[in-house]
Amino acid sequence: MRLFFPSTLAIALLAVSFLAGAATYQVGPSREHKSLKALAANLQPGDVVEIDPGTYREVLRLTCNGTPSAPIIIRGVGAERPLFDGEGLDVSGRGSIPRAIFEVAGAYIIVEHLEFKSARNGNNGAGIRLLNSTNAVIRDCKVTYCDMGIFGGDRQTALIESCEVAFNGTPKFNGYSHNFYMHGNRVVVRACHIHDSIHGQNYKSRAHYNELWYNWIADSNEGEVGPVDGKGETDRPNSNVLMVGNIVVSKPNRTGNRGKFILMGSELGGSHDGTLYMFHNTLVAGNPRIQFVQLDDPKSRAVLKGNIFYGSDRIAASSRGAAPAAGSHNWVPKSAGLTGEFSETLRGETPGFLDLAGRDFRLRPDSPCVNRGPEVLEYVDGNGMKQTVKLDCCYGPHRTLLPRSVTGAPDIGAYELGAKFLPPPAH
Repeated sequence: MRLFFPSTLAIALLAVSFLAGAATYQVGPSREHKSLKALAANLQPGDVVEIDPGTYREVLRLTCNGTPSAPIIIRGVGAERPLFDGEGLDVSGRGSIPRAIFEVAGAYIIVEHLEFKSARNGNNGAGIRLLNSTNAVIRDCKVTYCDMGIFGGDRQTALIESCEVAFNGTPKFNGYSHNFYMHGNRVVVRACHIHDSIHGQNYKSRAHYNELWYNWIADSNEGEVGPVDGKGETDRPNSNVLMVGNIVVSKPNRTGNRGKFILMGSELGGSHDGTLYMFHNTLVAGNPRIQFVQLDDPKSRAVLKGNIFYGSDRIAASSRGAAPAAGSHNWVPKSAGLTGEFSETLRGETPGFLDLAGRDFRLRPDSPCVNRGPEVLEYVDGNGMKQTVKLDCCYGPHRTLLPRSVTGAPDIGAYELGAKFLPPPAH
């Protein structure tokens, strides 16, 4: 039998022919389409929905499917993000009712430049929920004042970037309602401002594999980053966590857990078989009781390189049979204790921040951290493949990424000397 393989040109022509059928829809008070919900069920690969500024009172489940080359795009237009306000709407999750304002259950859906607010069911009503989605992308969105901010999991990779997720949580689920509460296979969070989780943690995850790149994570009431056990996910080998270039800050006046900062391990009695890789993060404790890194499972490990740990002497601890953390080229307070295999550690009274009170964590020219970081950073991804980090960005103003120019050895922490930056606004 003779097999036919189409040429590259033929494939391109097929793709163009297919996309020619894609449509662009406008939704808004003065448009033909007043509601996104009325369109959502019939969206096809390559379709684009543009939503005008305004307030929309609807919740919906997105079950439509795009493709890798023709995703479905749902985006706000204009300077102000269109607001989907869930106040008083049913997000119970009963039957066909979604458990979020947007519940993304389809494949290759991109949601961008929208705002979500006030999803409440007393437990886990979310601004955005990923319900076994496939390669969902959430970009430049704002999610506030919901029981949960962004919740759920993706079968392949969930990408969340340039979003603000803040002030989510409910006293009815105190300690268990978070800004992020993730599950699934792989989660990548990049250039996000995640702050003020009022009754839980800023980023909690039971996903198999997590990457956090260049985020500002601050001021939770219970803990800043919590990758813990998830049945069928973290009991798989290489359930690793990669944190690169994040600024992670705890407030001094928590009313919840006063010591938790980054905890990796077992919470439900399951297994977390993975390594926490922390490279060039700036970590600032609001009180000396903070335990920066806690490993809490016999199969959990940590590699810490090029980080600044400031505000607490409690750097890394292991319990329940977890191995001691290891690493190199970290700055720690002069009086801090280190247990484990650490080398090239810098100690001092201050890492030389430009303005600690103003949360400008860039370095002064006389900082001891300048040109003292490791030059090679390697980690293992969720598929067990060795990778090398290219340290080329840092968190910038308004949830952007700014280039990080490194000549020779990089500076310790999340910023290179001379980086341009504006701290996020105070709340």
